[in-house]
Amino acid sequence: MLEVSLTYPTPDGSQEIRIDGERLSFGRGSEADQRFADDGLSRLHATVYRDGNRVWIVDENSSNGTFVNGERAAPAGTPLRNGDVIKIGHRTNLNVRIIEKYEPLPIAQTPHVQQAAPVPATSGTSILPIALIACAILVVSLSVVFIGIKVLGSGKTEVVQIDDQDEFDTPNDRPVKETKSTPTPKPGTSDSPATPGGDTKITDSPQNGEVKPALDILKGRKYLDLSDAEKRQYLSERALKIAQVIGNNSSEAIPTAALDKIKSFADAYAKRLSVKPLGGCRFGDNLQVTYERASKNAPFIVKAFNEKGTDPRIGLYLAMIESEHCVCLQSPTGPLGMFQFTFATAKLHFEPSDGVIKGASPPKGDDRCKPESAARAAASYMKALTGRYGTGPASVPLAIGSYNSGEGGLSSNLVKALESNTGLPRDFWTLIANGEKLSKQFQSENFKYVPKFFAAAIIGESPQDFGLKLQPLSTYSN
Repeated sequence: MLEVSLTYPTPDGSQEIRIDGERLSFGRGSEADQRFADDGLSRLHATVYRDGNRVWIVDENSSNGTFVNGERAAPAGTPLRNGDVIKIGHRTNLNVRIIEKYEPLPIAQTPHVQQAAPVPATSGTSILPIALIACAILVVSLSVVFIGIKVLGSGKTEVVQIDDQDEFDTPNDRPVKETKSTPTPKPGTSDSPATPGGDTKITDSPQNGEVKPALDILKGRKYLDLSDAEKRQYLSERALKIAQVIGNNSSEAIPTAALDKIKSFADAYAKRLSVKPLGGCRFGDNLQVTYERASKNAPFIVKAFNEKGTDPRIGLYLAMIESEHCVCLQSPTGPLGMFQFTFATAKLHFEPSDGVIKGASPPKGDDRCKPESAARAAASYMKALTGRYGTGPASVPLAIGSYNSGEGGLSSNLVKALESNTGLPRDFWTLIANGEKLSKQFQSENFKYVPKFFAAAIIGESPQDFGLKLQPLSTYSN
């Protein structure tokens, strides 16, 4: 078990800050967990995170930056090690102390055994009463059995064989045949599986158990058969449900500008059903081929994200828009693998990180090209991002947008959007509505990134509505 603490000098001697939870923030404002009287600090300046044996610090888009051993902290965060020195503000220096704490094993005590008293020898005379009593019991037992056979044998006897059933819950106490569990779906089958781990499945029924199906827009048709107005109505309903299950039980309606973007991506995806398969692993392939590939990666993505307490759909559709589930895809700018990890971010979230190699490239690549390792690292990274943006219904779209732009880029755009008009809510849809006031990078990339995620998720969770012969991706598990 790691023991993590930061020490800093004061006029009264060295002070220690223990980091026992998953995160601890620093700054000079009330939103920071630990405040310092340093006018060089931003109100929320930096945050230290810990997850298992990994500890790292992230600059919160501060004015003067965060430095570790004299180097500016990376946008995705900088790992911390024992002996590092963090500098924030004009004069605040924090010394990192990380040690492995060993719990001493309790020393086994040899119990004191009391010597048993000697058993007196049994005489032949004392055995006789015991033998007589045993014989009497035997005679009575045989009589009871004989009488029972006579009474019960007078009627017709029906023998019912029950396999491993202790009690009956059905009327008239009749034995019930054992019901086999639904098998895990395989690509191309039509069995309806249960959602793994009890996760919410995208259905038309409300959460409170009241069966109240939504308007059946499809009426037996596929998505491409709908009119534009019907497509918008379908996507609006489905996008709202995606927002609810990946973030919070409640979510505001998706803004018109965002719905326009979601529709453009959904239309483009749907038209790929008629594309001839390209072979290999490439963007723009046939839609059935693309989502079948995703269904093969789904089991370990579902497992990794569930272990981190993060909805698996986030991982499934991040991999879709980052690489279309090509496990060793490389971007021209260097990011590698299904989740397109940069070297710096991968070193922070792969455990162990020895298998992450700078300059690695296909066909072999490095650990970023190993689907299971990449899924665990992506789950770790998304847990940190969602934790950074809070637990409200808009925190997950913010974290998804941050995955693309880097936390610093999204934070600066968020601040700019919020400052553009008093009273704007703190969410990604606010950025969409204020896109013209933000940077060109945001307008060209992030403005499309989250709506594309939603389009991919709507198709992946309702594949048969788009003509795919698959079950919802989130239902594929080991």
